[in-house]
This record gives sequence, structure tokens and C-alpha cells, in this order.
Amino acid sequence: MKKIFFYITILLSISALFSACVDQNFEEPEKICTEQMQTTATIHDLMGYLTGNADTIKLPDSLVIEAYVTSTDQFGNFYKELVVQDSTAAISIMIDASYLYTKYPLGQKIYIKCGGLYLGKNGGVTKLGSTYTEYGFIKFGRIQGEPVIDAHLIKSCDNQQVTPTTITLPPDDGVLYKLVKIENVQFKQSEVNSTWADADNLETVNHLIIDSANHSLIVRTSGYANFARDSLPKGNGTIIGVLSKYNDDYQLYIRNTDDVDMNGVRFSEPILKDFEDEDIFSDGWTTQIVTGTTNWELGNHSGNNYVQCSNWDGSAHSQAEAWYISPELDLSFYSNPALSFKSAWGYSGDDIKVKYSTDYDGTSNPTSATWTDLNPTLYTGSDFWTWTNSGELDLPANTKYVAFVYYGANDDGRTWEIDDIKIDNKSSK
Repeated sequence: MKKIFFYITILLSISALFSACVDQNFEEPEKICTEQMQTTATIHDLMGYLTGNADTIKLPDSLVIEAYVTSTDQFGNFYKELVVQDSTAAISIMIDASYLYTKYPLGQKIYIKCGGLYLGKNGGVTKLGSTYTEYGFIKFGRIQGEPVIDAHLIKSCDNQQVTPTTITLPPDDGVLYKLVKIENVQFKQSEVNSTWADADNLETVNHLIIDSANHSLIVRTSGYANFARDSLPKGNGTIIGVLSKYNDDYQLYIRNTDDVDMNGVRFSEPILKDFEDEDIFSDGWTTQIVTGTTNWELGNHSGNNYVQCSNWDGSAHSQAEAWYISPELDLSFYSNPALSFKSAWGYSGDDIKVKYSTDYDGTSNPTSATWTDLNPTLYTGSDFWTWTNSGELDLPANTKYVAFVYYGANDDGRTWEIDDIKIDNKSSK
């Protein structure tokens, strides 16, 4: 017992000694934010400094603006870029730094001391950044170096989430780089079985959202986004994102999938392929050669584009079987789906076949799947190149693919042209 009292006495003495040595006058911690800074301009004022044909302009020391952060690189869809906005406009700041979200989270208010920085054109759009020298040429680019970044971007003690501006399609420059909200939209039918981006090859992918008037907008997602491998939403609803622009193309970047609420019932969307984009493979259309070397290709006559196929190589015919196949379809949103198109042909040979499949996988030899023939109206007269409407061809709701199949022989073969392919609800007439 005496030993226990002895040890307690020693411990109390040591405790008292340490208490006496501790300085009770704590130093005030260094502030990591600024309460208030005098501003001299808005983002709208800032944008007015780059006028005429100038590509860049150095900004005056007197220019100080305040704005709120609306983008984040936390989820990988923004890279070395900070998008900010105030009540007048929004702008992208090019910054040579990563993990920006740790210092500038969403809603963070910042003061931007613009003196010494530059406004310049990047992708045809005005941005805020700096300059650097490459091979003796001065170029517009990112603000570099942490001390420089910290000197120009001053973190406020205020954080206030920005309410997105609701817009309709098509957008305009008045909301460029603003956080926007678009309602009653859906991803195009031809893309609903895709992922946000190519996570395996780390490649950025563009998808299209559309409204009920068939206005469209690119939704652009980086292959580095942590949701790149996620499937696109199949329904109709709302999407929020930062509206960007590259040359003439408006592009929407979401910050993460919390910005998307598309679980509603889709509106009926016609699936159209009119080849005016001069690409027979856009929207997921593919070709498959089963026999020979003949394949479908883009054709043009008098300014009209179409897809065509011919087994004549300029000197001889050859045995051919070539398929032009739709993207994977989901017709569950249609009450009475039907396929229509127009066709024309020249010379002698077999008719094309038009088919649908409920079990094709989209990549294998199409003859390995089950296909059912449709019965389109084709021209039967003697005048070559007479465009003829197919009529509306009923499709089962579980149709996964439709295809146009060309056949040619060693001694003959027509040239077939197809245009204005459409899948939609059958008309009521």
C-alpha cells in the first residue's frame, strides 16, 4: 500500500511540473481564408477586356473579381480547370494543378486578383489563364506554380452552393460556362446502351441528349471520370452540368452522376438516319461482310447523301453478301414501332433484303443469329434510280436490330441506294 501511495505522489509531481512548463498563451492559428476583399469588377466586366481581333490581353492590376466555384476535378471529369460564376456571367480558369477540389470545393467563394493574368482564346472560347514560351513563341495557357496560383486565387471564408440556371435547348452564349439545368431530356435511343465514356482506353466520349422537339446537346465525359464505366440512364428527366463550348459545339460536362435524374418515362423518339452528316457509321450503325469484299459505303448525288452498295468494281461483278446493321434498339418505349426508308436501284440483280432480329449480339457474323424478313415496297419499274418509299414495316417490341442485306452474283448485281431510315411509332392514318 505504501508503494502505491509513493507512485501516485511521483505521478502527481510530474504532472504539476509539465503543467507549469506549458505556455498557456496560445498563438492564434493562421487564417486559411479571407473574410472580405474589395472587388472592382464582375465577370461580365472582365470578359469585355478582350475585344476586336485580339487573341490575348494582359489584365490590369486594379481588376479584382469575386465568384463561386461550380466545377470540381474530384470525380475526374474536369482537368486542370476551375469554372466560376457570379450573378453576371461565368468563366473557365486554366490552372496547372491537380486536386483543385481540396482547396476550391463546390460553392467556394474566391477572389481573383487578375493583374498579370491574361484573357485568351482556347478552343475558340474566352478563358482566364497565363502565358508561356514554347520554341520562342508566346502562347496562352494555364496559370503555373502554386505560389502564383495562391497569389491570384484568394479563398474566401464563404461557401455557398450555386443554384443552376434552368435553360432549354438549344443553348446560347449567354449561359456559357454557367451551371445549368435542363429538364425533360433523354439520351438518344441509339446511345442508351452505352457507358458514359471509354474507361478501358481512358478516352473521352461524346453522347447526345435530346428534347421532345429533337434539339440536341453534346454531353462530354472523360475516360478518367470515376463514373466513366457506368451505364447511361435510359429514361427521361433532368441533367445539371457546366455548359462549355469548343469552337461552334456546345458541350455539357456533369460533375458526377448526382447531377443526373433520368428515371422518368421516355418520350417517343424517332430513330433517324439520313446520312447528312456524311457518315454511315454514326449513331452506332455498322457493316458486316459475309461473302466477298463488297461493302456498304457513302453515296452522293446532286447534294443528297445516302448509303449504297454495289458488287461492280469497274470491270467485273463478284459474289457478295454485305449487311448494313442498326445500333442495338430498345423499342419498349414505343406503342406501335415501325421501320420505314426509301430506296433506289440501277442495273440488274437481286433485291435487297430487310430483316429484324431479336437475338443478334451486335458483333458476331449476323448469319449466326435468327433474322425475320420484312416486306418493304421496292421499285419494280424499268427506270433506274427511282426513289421509292418502303411503307411502314411493323416491328416487334423486342426487336434488337434491323439490317439491310445486299446480295450480288459473279455475273450480275444491282447497285442499291438507301436513305431516310426511320424507326418510329406507326402513323395512325
